[in-house]
Amino acid sequence: MSKRLTREERIEIVLISGERSNRVIAADFNARHPTRPPISHATVSKLLAKFRETGSVLDLPKCGRMKTVTNEETSVAVLASFSKSPQRSTRRMSLESGISRTSLRRILATHKWHPYKLQLLQHLNEDDPDRRTEFAEWAKQKLEQDPQFTQKILFSDEANFYVNGEVNKQNHRYWSDTNPHWIDPSKTVGTKKVMVWCGIWGTKIVGPFFINGNLKATGYLKLLHDDVFPSLCTEAGTFPEFFQQDGAPPHYGCQVRAFLDEQFPEKWIGRRGPVE
Repeated sequence: MSKRLTREERIEIVLISGERSNRVIAADFNARHPTRPPISHATVSKLLAKFRETGSVLDLPKCGRMKTVTNEETSVAVLASFSKSPQRSTRRMSLESGISRTSLRRILATHKWHPYKLQLLQHLNEDDPDRRTEFAEWAKQKLEQDPQFTQKILFSDEANFYVNGEVNKQNHRYWSDTNPHWIDPSKTVGTKKVMVWCGIWGTKIVGPFFINGNLKATGYLKLLHDDVFPSLCTEAGTFPEFFQQDGAPPHYGCQVRAFLDEQFPEKWIGRRGPVE
């Protein structure tokens, strides 16, 4: 005889579901709970369908008028919970409280709470605004002369990927009734990370190339010389006309700029370059 799923077990099924099939989810759950009667894939299917529809794993009342969950007592509890953990998602809160995401959003909206997005700060030099204006005017002129101008540029950048998951600002929200001006002024210090270089040239992806340790001018030059530029060779013999990089310190080392002057004379874009 099947055993009714508890609230905690229902939450567990939702959390382990991912993009897998209902049969795989059921098998995974049964393996985690060998002492309880097994569940079927149909049970998983009904539970996930209900969660997607209502935002809750709890059963709705069988009859009578549905009791509102946006009363004063519930509202105070929800706001207190978000005040204590403002970065908690409404999905997680719904799982933990049994309140649908629709009701949670209604409570938050009623009390004028908003999901503020994390802002990443980048240091600007005093002359950066003027340089950006000059570059925009130059790029606009180039586009007017050649509509395919952007397809001739190799756009490049590096990014650190931290073991602790820092930081994709699209997945971070801070619930509050006032703007907390939530910012990330610096990267985590002392955590393990890997740096990845990647470029875009027209419709072609260049790389990715992985960088060990911290990036310095000598290492960046070696990356360009040994990995990046050799990978640009095509059967048609084409090559980017322009090369773009940001203003990271390793990018404007003397040896790096000399190398770029040789490879892209008067046509590389970056700090202290011919095109800034």
